[in-house]
Amino acid sequence: MCGRYLFFDQNNARIRSLLALLERQLGDEPLSELSLGEVFPSQRTPVYLLSEQGEELVPAAMRWGFTHPTQKRLVINARSETAPRSRMFGESLRQRRCVICASGYYEWEKPSRKKMLFTLPDQAMLCMAGFYRLEADGPHFVIMTRPALPELSAIHDRMPVVLNEEGALRYCQGEDRLHCASRLQVRPADRI
Repeated sequence: MCGRYLFFDQNNARIRSLLALLERQLGDEPLSELSLGEVFPSQRTPVYLLSEQGEELVPAAMRWGFTHPTQKRLVINARSETAPRSRMFGESLRQRRCVICASGYYEWEKPSRKKMLFTLPDQAMLCMAGFYRLEADGPHFVIMTRPALPELSAIHDRMPVVLNEEGALRYCQGEDRLHCASRLQVRPADRI
C-alpha cells in the first residue's frame, strides 16, 4: 500500500458527522491543525479507538507513522501476517488498536503512474485496521496491510486491511478474526 489516503471528500456526510464529534472532543484544539483531506505520512489526522468503557469507537488525533528506531524515516504500514510477532509492532497490535476511517485510499497504476482511488462500493467510508503507540510528540499510528485482492493486484500487491463497519469495533476490542470487506472499487482519482 502506498502512503496516502483520502480522509474526507466534500460529499461524504458520514465523515462530516464524525468530524463534528471529533471537534467536540478536541475542545480547544482546532480541526484546522489536522489533515482532513488527502493525508500524507507524518501528518496528524483523526483515527478512532476504543472508548474507556470498551463499548464504542471514539475519535482521537494522531500522527501517521512510527519513528523508525535506527533510520531517519517513518514506518507507515505493518504487514498483518508478521505484525503480531514483530518487536516493533507486536505489543501495540495487542494493546492499542485503532481504526482509520477514510473516504478511500490511493495507489498509483503502473506503468502510467496514474493516481487511483480505492473505495468501498455503495458505502460512504471504509475502515482500515491499525494500531498506535505513544512517542515523544504524542500518539502515532500505522495501517495494517495484507495481500491485495486478486482483482486489485495488477495495480499493487498490497492493500490495507479494510474492515467492514461491524468488524471495526470488534477488531478494536481485541478480536483477532478480521471481518474484512471483500470488494473494493477503483477509479481514477481525478474523477472524485
